[in-house]
Amino acid sequence: MPGGAAGGASRKAAPVSAKARAGAALTRVKSSVAGQRVLLAAKTALAVGFSWFLASRMPGAADKYAYYAPLGALVSMYPTFMGSVRIGLQTLVGLSLGIVLAVGVLALGSPSLVSISIAVGLGVLLGGLPKLGAGREYVPVATLLVLIIGGRNADAFSFGYAAQMGLGVVVGLLVNVTIFPPLTLDAAQLRISRGRNVLIGQLEDAARALLENWPPKHEDWGDRQHVLSETVTEIRAAVHRAHESHKANPRAYRGSRHRNVAESFDDLAVLENVTFHVRDLTEVLAGAIWGGPFDVDLKPELCAPMSDCLQAVADVLAEWEHGSIKPEMFDGALESLNGLTSALDEHSGAGASSLSPGAAVALDVQRILVSLRRRLFPEEART
Repeated sequence: MPGGAAGGASRKAAPVSAKARAGAALTRVKSSVAGQRVLLAAKTALAVGFSWFLASRMPGAADKYAYYAPLGALVSMYPTFMGSVRIGLQTLVGLSLGIVLAVGVLALGSPSLVSISIAVGLGVLLGGLPKLGAGREYVPVATLLVLIIGGRNADAFSFGYAAQMGLGVVVGLLVNVTIFPPLTLDAAQLRISRGRNVLIGQLEDAARALLENWPPKHEDWGDRQHVLSETVTEIRAAVHRAHESHKANPRAYRGSRHRNVAESFDDLAVLENVTFHVRDLTEVLAGAIWGGPFDVDLKPELCAPMSDCLQAVADVLAEWEHGSIKPEMFDGALESLNGLTSALDEHSGAGASSLSPGAAVALDVQRILVSLRRRLFPEEART
């Protein structure tokens, strides 16, 4: 496949820098996640120790079962405050259901091999109740503990068990909300940054491949469909964690964090859309170059304008990543797109199979640019 030497040389360094930026973004993500994990570990240790200190001072028979308080604190610690609330409540609900089930079995007589087995089986069935979440595992566990450990003292054990677990959950929630309640917006923004860099690298690699001699020497860009999909999945999970971390979090009411979370959802929607079209044009080009399920042929005359188109989109994404995007960048990208459509018109006499890759790429590029412009310059996009 013919390609201009000057054009090829001018883009050789671009994929390397894009990959370097993606690697740097991933490193920052890992550092952020590791820091949050260290903080969670420290807070969990504090909650467990404090709950153990309070547990031995509980009134009545509850102090005999002080070892359940640290367990309650442990199960309630979660990277986000609302996650801690949800898991803590689900655990207590599951535990209560298990205790009620065990008390019902004891009301029928002394526990036996048959009654214990049936009770645990019923506990597993009850654990399947909708929205029980983390509490589903505690239904059969609580039932078994009350029947075997509680036995004749089932009332005292049930009270002590529930009270100490409740104490631990409350301590865990207090520690989680008062000591640097986690906000994961930075991690979400880093994932978004990495996603942009992955897309930039993919577009630049494809643009460079179109200018190489036929067939292109490097093929890895044609097999990155799973990488693109996984990147979007990671961004989606990080953005939803950031959203959850802001719920009922006193730190979230400072500054413009709520607005930033909303913007992260907007960025996610755009990146999902862009990734879909990048995957589509990657499949089309890979099929045209190395063969695939579709019988398509790529005219050499279309390679240079397609390469310019892909590079222009990569440049727009790069400027967005650097925070220096301007409306003029879209004008340049549209000029490249117009160059591709003009080349398609010039070769309209060719067979449909030879034109389909160029037309598909042009359509994908157009949709990408429209999506990006609506996100970055909504006022101009409406005019």
